[in-house]
Amino acid sequence: MKKKLIILFLLVFSLSLFSQTANSIYENGFLKWKSNDGNFSTRFDIRAYLDGAVFFENKNKLSNGTHLRRARFAIKSKFYEKWNAEFDFDFADNSVEAKDMWLSYDLFNNCFVKAGHFKVPFSLNELTSSRLITFMERAYPTTFAPGRKMGLGFTKWTNKLFLSSAIYGQEIDGKKDKTTDEGYGFASRMAFAPIHNEDFVIHTGLGFVYQTPDDEGNTVEFKEEPETKIGDTEFCNTNDIPNVKSYDVKGVEGAFAYKNIHLQAEYMKTTVYRTDNLDNINFDGGYAYLSWILTGEHQPYEMKEGEFGKIVPKNNYGAFEVAFRYSHLNLTDDDYKLPEGQTVDSDRVKGGKANNFTFALNWYANNKIRFMLNYAIVDNSIFADMKGKMIGDDDFSYLQMRILVLF
Repeated sequence: MKKKLIILFLLVFSLSLFSQTANSIYENGFLKWKSNDGNFSTRFDIRAYLDGAVFFENKNKLSNGTHLRRARFAIKSKFYEKWNAEFDFDFADNSVEAKDMWLSYDLFNNCFVKAGHFKVPFSLNELTSSRLITFMERAYPTTFAPGRKMGLGFTKWTNKLFLSSAIYGQEIDGKKDKTTDEGYGFASRMAFAPIHNEDFVIHTGLGFVYQTPDDEGNTVEFKEEPETKIGDTEFCNTNDIPNVKSYDVKGVEGAFAYKNIHLQAEYMKTTVYRTDNLDNINFDGGYAYLSWILTGEHQPYEMKEGEFGKIVPKNNYGAFEVAFRYSHLNLTDDDYKLPEGQTVDSDRVKGGKANNFTFALNWYANNKIRFMLNYAIVDNSIFADMKGKMIGDDDFSYLQMRILVLF
């Protein structure tokens, strides 16, 4: 902890010296420093998310409270026109966690390679920055997304097509047994936007992930909270699934935007392949949401990322947005069949199912401050019981709030 803080202090101190000899400019909502010859540029990405939630409970006692959801400090730099790098830490929960740590090189026009620790290309909702997503938390099925891994990636885009792929190992802070090899994976995402202008966007996409377990025990686990980090309850949880050879995730995504109306949806299916002639296991999930910016702003589309960008208020009183999302997750193997002669399904994976219905109200006070209010209704199945520690089939609701500040 102390070493990381010392490193962070030295980096900030070095950048402060650099900024004294560079030109300061304000561009796309960020304060940047550029060298006099234009070969170098640097900017900070600093965020703080303050959350609070109240639960309206049914069967389980869930904890109301407040939470520092994120406290991020990132440095993003460009060197000699073609090199880019990012150094990103999160300081929430009184601990330091490494996030993006990568270096990239622009091969030619609209094409680059990246090496380091970064989000591997899969899922529009997962890849969209937390400072840009419409709801306070991402939808249920992103539990299947690999997230950040150590890897090597390649990205290319044209005026209508985006393609990104990566090969990767495990997380930079992931636990590693020194006597065994870490798992590996491959991910790829393609997005096609035949129309994308200020008034009209059509986006479609496909994604694929192949991954092996990280440890010699050949186990994987999928788990997810009810789209809130307060309460610390992962109702849907498969526990460790043994005898796993590999698993893959297939995803489809789509979005339609017309002026200040935005419709977006994704569906993912995960198949776990097992050893010892055991049957494969299948899980799935999806979401769909509709948002309406009451004050008339729109969410711009960024072809170079195959994602939607930042909503910028055009009035002194800011921008207001209302949204509704339906989200579903199934971590119970519905295709399970009892072996011949067996009468008890003790081998069946019973991770639970859940449906969420979320209503959102967002106030973009200005380019740097955002207030978020989410009310969610949670519908859990009988096996959604947090590894047997909670009462299953619990249907409840909660109200959560966030103050989001960008520096």
